[in-house]
Amino acid sequence: MHTSLSTLDLDQFLQACGVLGFFLYVGAFAALQLQLIEGKSPLYTVANIAAASLVMLSLIVDFNLASVLIQGCWIMIGVVGLMMRRAPKPALAP
Repeated sequence: MHTSLSTLDLDQFLQACGVLGFFLYVGAFAALQLQLIEGKSPLYTVANIAAASLVMLSLIVDFNLASVLIQGCWIMIGVVGLMMRRAPKPALAP
């Protein structure tokens, strides 16, 4: 089987995306556990969305349905969480 250099470069790039996603997941979780950030912080949510997106990209090379499903859910839940934080809160009645 013959693969072009550009195909190998793309595969390596996508694998590197997955590894970077792994480091983001672990880094965000470690920061949370070490109380460097809070679970409700936008930074934690954005880090998880970015990590899931990078891992999802890597799945183009080695497709795995279960991984695609979990990464997709992680992204959707994270985006909804960010949107909920940005939505105006209803005023409380006096």
